[in-house]
Amino acid sequence: MRAVLAALLAGFALAGCAPAPAAQDEPALWRIADADSEIWLFGSVHLLPPDLDWRGPRLDAAFAGADEFVTETDTSAAAVEAFAAFSARYGALPAGETLAAKLDAGEAEALVRHARNLGLPIAAIDRQRPWLTALQLSLAYAMRAGHRPEAGVEAVLIREARTRGMRLSFLESPEQQVRVLADLSEAEQLRFLRATLHDLERGSAAMAVLDRAWAEGDVAALEAALDAEWADAGPAIRDAILIERNRDWAGQIERRLAGSGRIFIAVGAAHLVGEDSVIDLLRERGVAVDGP
Repeated sequence: MRAVLAALLAGFALAGCAPAPAAQDEPALWRIADADSEIWLFGSVHLLPPDLDWRGPRLDAAFAGADEFVTETDTSAAAVEAFAAFSARYGALPAGETLAAKLDAGEAEALVRHARNLGLPIAAIDRQRPWLTALQLSLAYAMRAGHRPEAGVEAVLIREARTRGMRLSFLESPEQQVRVLADLSEAEQLRFLRATLHDLERGSAAMAVLDRAWAEGDVAALEAALDAEWADAGPAIRDAILIERNRDWAGQIERRLAGSGRIFIAVGAAHLVGEDSVIDLLRERGVAVDGP
């Protein structure tokens, strides 16, 4: 699901009564400040087409003025190895179980067909828990459609941050990110897999809609596109991937505001738009947030 790539995968990718803001020709950006702190919140996309032009003067100025760059999770080489290890630990089915046995005949056929089309090994997938297979299908499909992790927001900005000597930090550990999905019940994991297969059947048009809405800063269009996908995934998956993490991150951001410094925070765009977003939660806490 493209919504999951907009909300998770930094380590591996609505309701409202106010008038919809106009598109601003660059991705949306929010600002929080007090006497000795300035925090910019930027909704990222973890995999993007390399030829998509998403940089803008407001983003570049905010990033250039920051001393610290905060991402969802650690993206160092050691962390990438940790993601693989945790995925293997939490993504394997118990001995004697197969994924195909948990699906009906039509679902199993669709899984095999899409896995083959995307070059994923059928035998390995059949020994995986549903959450991991759904994630691999989403990533492989996005990459087949021309999206690349090295062109994603975090990859691009981390290279620049390291060149500038910025301080790097993150909101979650690799294990925390993996367990967001791994700790779902089997019934919810299967719903996630079925929603992913349904998403693949619809083709790549939804990906282009999301990319365009995000790159143009069209928050209303982005919310609408993401809402449709979250409805397909179900409330338990939305709560696990979005809401629970939003609450945690809003608390972390509020504590950072109580300190001092100039900070640029990039998290999946789905976390910053819509009801119960990080922005919503901060405003509910009385934090003044400038932006859409």
